[in-house]
Formats: sequence, structure tokens, C-alpha cells
Amino acid sequence: MELEQHNPHWKEGFLYPFDKQRVLFPRLEKNLTNRQIIALYGLRRTGKTVLMKQLINLLIAKGIARTEILFFSFDEEQPKIKSLISAFEKSGQKPRYIFFDEIQKLENWQNQLKFYYDTTDIKFFVSGSSSLFIRKKVRESLAGRIFDYYLPPLDFKEYLLFRKKEELLSKPKLFPEEVKAEFELYLKRQFIETIGQDEEFIFDYVKSILEQVIYIDIPQVFPIANEGLLLKILKIIASNPGLIIEYESLGKEVGIDRNTLSNYLFYLEEAFLIKKVYHFSRNRLTSEKKLKRFYLNSTSFFSYLSSGTEESKIVENILAIETGAKFFWRTHSKDEVDFILEEEKNIIPLEVKYKESPRERELKPLAKFCREYGVKKGFMITKGAEEIIKVSWGGWEAKIELIPVWKYLIKE
Repeated sequence: MELEQHNPHWKEGFLYPFDKQRVLFPRLEKNLTNRQIIALYGLRRTGKTVLMKQLINLLIAKGIARTEILFFSFDEEQPKIKSLISAFEKSGQKPRYIFFDEIQKLENWQNQLKFYYDTTDIKFFVSGSSSLFIRKKVRESLAGRIFDYYLPPLDFKEYLLFRKKEELLSKPKLFPEEVKAEFELYLKRQFIETIGQDEEFIFDYVKSILEQVIYIDIPQVFPIANEGLLLKILKIIASNPGLIIEYESLGKEVGIDRNTLSNYLFYLEEAFLIKKVYHFSRNRLTSEKKLKRFYLNSTSFFSYLSSGTEESKIVENILAIETGAKFFWRTHSKDEVDFILEEEKNIIPLEVKYKESPRERELKPLAKFCREYGVKKGFMITKGAEEIIKVSWGGWEAKIELIPVWKYLIKE
């Protein structure tokens, strides 16, 4: 346990070489001096470790002594927190700020941390690559003591910032063709290290992430009999994002029973590899019981998982991610709306028709949803079409806004 190797910032003059900040950084900065533990969670390679090291840079800039800041990653070894702090104090230092990376790998970490939170004034920052590490047991033992933040892969706005294309965000109407071109690139480049890289690099990069999560991370947390089936399920979802999964039939296809399939889907979701979308209902319990759709949690994954997925389905997948959609809508007569968004008290239906000129009949499901739920406005996401269409029945009226995907993703 060589603490010096984990803490190069102890050396005078050293700063971590990370200048570009994720949009989450200001929110973390605001809580820098609060007592609560700050927890960062999300998929591997989204920048959690970088964020922590940028916070260390900030603390040093604010005059905190370098040797009062401790960083340790549990990725390779998992000593007890007491041992780490004791080893640190033996050097004659008293820690004021402690950063623990990949803490979910340390058994019973929450209770170890609780002791120091309750008995010292140390400010803790922790990160993990599984949402389980802040779930029920952690919330119970650290209730009121922890603020948690999810760090996703880059959204389109952040991608443009990291590409140093800020002018496309501030004046998109002046550069529509360039924004469209950047959007096409972005679909495969949602990880910072893939920006500007070619297809071969992206394939290898995504492959390394997925194999690390599937063959190492998930089995460390869950009882997995066959890791290869996790990859097979991922590839099935990648071949048809938005797939409504019938557990019985898919279980037979991959050679496992319904309950095991349900568990495997849960593991993939907890590891931030897939996203589940529920059938919309005013009754949330009804939504939970009905059919569910599954998407990949990053369209970068398509580079490795599926080379033949339709572009329109990939765009649908990116909208599932970036809108944070929780629901879709489908009737017995098979009228469908891809996503139902909830913003405050407003319900917003959103349909993806990634083509230059959607047909008039393709507006009907949106219009039906608006009429049934008394909604005044819906969106149809297109490749190029842009207009507002009024629909009405017997005195009832709503507006359907057709908007190009790139413009929808960067609008305020």
C-alpha cells in the first residue's frame, strides 16, 4: 500500500493535467465544504476519477495543504479504511479531505465510512462504477450523510464543448451543416477519449470497457453462471434498440429461464450498460407490470455490439438516453409513441422519425396521445424537417412540432 503512488499532488508544484470540466463539476464545487459525503457513480471511463482529481486541484488552489488531501483507488487492492487513515497519519499528517475511487470493491465500506463521518470532521468523496453502491443498504446506513451524483457519458452539448465547438452551441442557426456533421460523429463518440478518434480505435476502446464490466465488474457483485450470456443479451438489444422483451421467449432463445433472464437484465442495468423504459400509465404500479423496452446506455456501444443497426434506431436510442425518458406509449391497436417525457407537471410525447420528410399518417399516434391525455404539444424528431403542424378534433386542438434531432438536443 504505497500511498505516495496514489498521491502525486503531495509533491510541491504538481497539479493534475485535466483542464476541461464536465458540466457536473460546478455542482460538486458548491458542496465542497458541506459535511455530507459526495458520491459519484456511473459507467467506467466517464470521468469520475478525473473529476475527483480536478477537485483536488481546486482545494490546492484554495490554499488547502497538499498533504492534508488523501486519494486512494480500491481498483487493485482493498485495505480497510482504518488502515489507510492510520498509514496516512503515521507520516505526521491529519487528513482533511479524502477521495476514495471505486469504493464499491471494498466490503462493508458504508459502515466503515459512517464511523469516520460521525467521529471526525474529514470531508469524504467516493466514486463507484455500479449504482448498487448507493442503493438501499447505503441509504439506510448513510441517510442524511451522503449526496450522490450520476455521471453519464457525454451528451451532445458536452461533446461539442470538449470538441471546442462552443460557437455551434451559441449560434447553431449559422452553422447547421457543421452541427449535423458533428452529430453524426457524436453518435459513436460519447467517451472523452474517443473524441477525434477513428472507427478502429473506438471499436477497441468500447470492447475493453464492455469486457471489463461484463467479465470482471458484474461477477464481483452478482452471482453469474455464464458471463457470455450477458454479452449475448447486449447484442440482441443492440440489434434492435427499443426492443420490447418477452422474458419467456427471449429466455428460451438464449437458453435460460425467465427469472434468470430478469436477473441478468437487472445486472446489466445496474452496471449502466442498458436502460429500461416503461409503458406509460397514469398508474405507476400498472406501468411497472406492463411490457418494457430496452436500450443501450450509450450509442458508442454499437461500434462493438452491432454493425448493422439502422441509423434511425440508433437515433431513437440516443433520444432515450438524452431525454432521460422513463416511458413509452402503446395501444392494443399498436399505435405507438416512442417516449413520454414528464417535465414538472407537463406530459410531453416525443416520436422519432429520422427522415427528411415524415408522412402525414405518421403524426396520428402523437395526435391520438395528445387527445387522450389532454396534451397541447408534442414533438416529432426528424432528420431535416422543421415545422409546426396543428391537429384538431371537434374543438380540441394541439400542436406537433417537427424538429431536427441536432436542434432538439442543443435547444435550451
